[in-house]
Amino acid sequence: MIKKDGHTHTRFSHHGSTEQLDEYIEHAIKLGFTEYVVTEHAPLPQKFLETFVGPDDARDNSAMAADELLLYKSEVERIQVKYGDQITIKAGFEIDYLKNYESDIRRFLKEQASWIDEIVLSVHFLPNNDGIIAPIDYDPETLSAYFSDERQNPQVLFQRYYDAVMQSVNFDTGLKIPVRVGHITLIRKYQKLLQLPPFDEVIKQQITELLQKIKQKNYQLDFNAAGFSKPYNGESYPTFDIAEQAVKMGIKLIYGSDAHKVDALGLYFDEMNHFIEEVTKE
Repeated sequence: MIKKDGHTHTRFSHHGSTEQLDEYIEHAIKLGFTEYVVTEHAPLPQKFLETFVGPDDARDNSAMAADELLLYKSEVERIQVKYGDQITIKAGFEIDYLKNYESDIRRFLKEQASWIDEIVLSVHFLPNNDGIIAPIDYDPETLSAYFSDERQNPQVLFQRYYDAVMQSVNFDTGLKIPVRVGHITLIRKYQKLLQLPPFDEVIKQQITELLQKIKQKNYQLDFNAAGFSKPYNGESYPTFDIAEQAVKMGIKLIYGSDAHKVDALGLYFDEMNHFIEEVTKE
């Protein structure tokens, strides 16, 4: 049986720990994982960084710097050799989908195509009512500051988020490698603090259409454990009801710890794997 973590990070995140990649791999082996995908945040397009809004540390810490790319590549290749007889290690990126920067993203992926195996395609930034693209998951203060209008009607914020996720799924990566759509309920990260309501029927229909498109493109879904550990969230990304809908549609769910520190590896794997097994039996 394959025990896989399909969404993991490294010290190059800058918003996680400084632990070495070896420590992550050794802990994954100890936990019985047989397949491990390193999916560090890819460098953001330079043109996007030049117009970035939000806290300076969000700009600097949302992804690896471009000048770290070769070191990241060499680190992944080094651990593939070092631990290859104990665990299958795949190379990848978590790619930020950014509307109007598709050509930059596609160019980057083409340049890295020779050595990456899988990608997680995620939405972390949204345009607000003024057209300003801002981070949605950096901290609740940033979300509240840049999306104050939308917070008056959270369903509008949800709709904008799922519009962007659908655009990301429609985006042609230009590569013939597995694509996982990342943490598709991330917009709810601060739901307890901001008192976000449940999705209304319009948003539920958007999610259904999104899952249909994911199925059509033969993409996978990131079944992300990180939300369980977030103090203002407490759920998986996506939630179990959406995950059940996806499984019944034949979409492959891949567990992702989204670990930014070693001790986050494997968290909630048993519960999430058991859930998938039970739904599959039905």
